[in-house]
Amino acid sequence: MPRVHASSRWPRLALVALSLAFAASIPRIAGAAGLEQVLVFLGRDHARILLLLDGPPGEVSTSSVAAVGSAPARAVLQIQGVSLAPRLQQAYRSRPGGTEMPVGQQGVRQIVLSGLGDGLQVAVELDRARTASLGEVGDRALLLDLRLPDSPADTSLPDPAYLAAWMAGTAAAPVPAEAPHPRPRIIIDPGHGGWDSGAVGCRDTRESDVVLSLSRRVAAALRRELDAEVSLTREDDRYLTLHERAAIANAQGADVFLSIHANAAPTPDLWGVETYYLDVASDANAAAVARRENEAVRRDGQPAQTADLVLGALVVSGTGALSSRLAREVQGAVVGRLGDLLGPGQTRDLGVKSAMFTVLVSTRMPSILFESSFLTNPDDEARLRTPAIQREEADAIARGVAAYLAASGSQP
Repeated sequence: MPRVHASSRWPRLALVALSLAFAASIPRIAGAAGLEQVLVFLGRDHARILLLLDGPPGEVSTSSVAAVGSAPARAVLQIQGVSLAPRLQQAYRSRPGGTEMPVGQQGVRQIVLSGLGDGLQVAVELDRARTASLGEVGDRALLLDLRLPDSPADTSLPDPAYLAAWMAGTAAAPVPAEAPHPRPRIIIDPGHGGWDSGAVGCRDTRESDVVLSLSRRVAAALRRELDAEVSLTREDDRYLTLHERAAIANAQGADVFLSIHANAAPTPDLWGVETYYLDVASDANAAAVARRENEAVRRDGQPAQTADLVLGALVVSGTGALSSRLAREVQGAVVGRLGDLLGPGQTRDLGVKSAMFTVLVSTRMPSILFESSFLTNPDDEARLRTPAIQREEADAIARGVAAYLAASGSQP
């Protein structure tokens, strides 16, 4: 990892205009490392931004710029020998000079990514100027630390040691970048397995069994409809940690990650289909679902504090916008098909929601967690046990993935 240079220039405007000098489309530089993911952790008067690369960067420098006129305060990071990965570029809104990642919380407005010669500029727009310091996490990640002057560090934010442990445990750094896949590469993760049966239905249906059956049907549909390269994280009734599941997808450089589950509730009244992507919990029920699905991380042997810090502080993921789009396509396709098949009033659309799922935090590609139905509801359970319903649901999931790939330009 190269030496990092830093400077502080509060009253000067010179760097504010830098990002305006480049085209909206940021070309991929041949041989350059790619910025694959951006994770933002926000605290009181303190933010940390983790930049995950697929190779070591060149020389890096930082600077701080105060607000001048209508131009906001900024912390600016310039990285030589790095370009923006296409998947990250297409996930967010283009603007003259680069790509915008909105944040809009705790004084951090947005992150603007711009091409700069043979490198990349990362400009963090702020409500007030902050001191900027830069550190390294391993040899493929940079950690930008932003604090208001004279403010204490927020100890709730994950520190470099925790982030390094998390990255090592999830294979966050993928294999070196390769040519685009000639066929979509999709990882399907049947939830639970082995000693962890997951939810258990009214007729003793085990979540781990039924989602494995559904996942196999989804894999077959994706191969048939998309000629996709499809792998399952588990092919039989075995237990994998949440981080092992994500590591499989990261190591294979998957284009899409689908984690398939069946839901549960304290009473049999709740039923329907819902799909999740990674973000802060959209409501109390979403938070409860995430707590249930994340419970296994406490038994995985990883220190719980590490997982809690990463999950509890994460605000924005560099693939979050794509994951949201993927979730909406899959949810819409499944609800539409089941409605046509079962008739009026027999399908309940619980919508697309967000929550902090460990398995999604740890992936580096667009990822969703699909809750196929509630095993604790007798009618939902009966439908999910029916092979014909499974086939229709699997075909609909494949159609949703196909629509997402076509809309995002990822399908050959």
